[in-house]
Amino acid sequence: MSAVRHLSEEDGSDGRKPMNPKHLRRTLYWLALDWIHLRDAMPSPMRGTDSGRRSNSRVYGHPAEWASDKAAEITDLLSSWHDLMAEHRNEKPPPRGGEERRLVAAWQYLEPRCEQLVEIVDAEDLKELPDLHYRIRRTLGATVPKYTLPIPCPNEECELRTLVRVQGVGQDFISCDSCGYTIKEVHYPLLIRMTLDAFINGAAAA
Repeated sequence: MSAVRHLSEEDGSDGRKPMNPKHLRRTLYWLALDWIHLRDAMPSPMRGTDSGRRSNSRVYGHPAEWASDKAAEITDLLSSWHDLMAEHRNEKPPPRGGEERRLVAAWQYLEPRCEQLVEIVDAEDLKELPDLHYRIRRTLGATVPKYTLPIPCPNEECELRTLVRVQGVGQDFISCDSCGYTIKEVHYPLLIRMTLDAFINGAAAA
């Protein structure tokens, strides 16, 4: 994670090309789903095994330790951008507390403000967001190219819990394994909110 954020000149006079806001918004979708998958599919490590989280040379004894660290990294990264954007807009800073609360708050705050974020922050700095997603995808891609989301298919003729995120070379999309329904990108915000709510409510009830 970058320690320093560089705010670009808002008039664009520095000549730097901003990140495409659609690309940034799509990246936020995937990181939210990455977080859900890491937290849902792999158990948390036992207490006392999370020391050295920031070490780049850490050797993991169990996949769950890696998953826990990466989920925390996603939360910390999104929360840091939430903090920067809120400070720039002179608004309330992000909440403190558990990962779920911070992750949801960051996603809900940043997703509708992508257009403004790319105007005030260099694309090179924002690149750490897709870079994290791609690192996670590369690590999971060989063994977990597809996983089921904890919500039913939005197709009224189906509504089965067979909605999956498919990953592969040059592709990353959401569709239903049962009826073949593919989620349009315009519906991703609602889908992500539903998925986060379903995961968090399910975890709270467990």
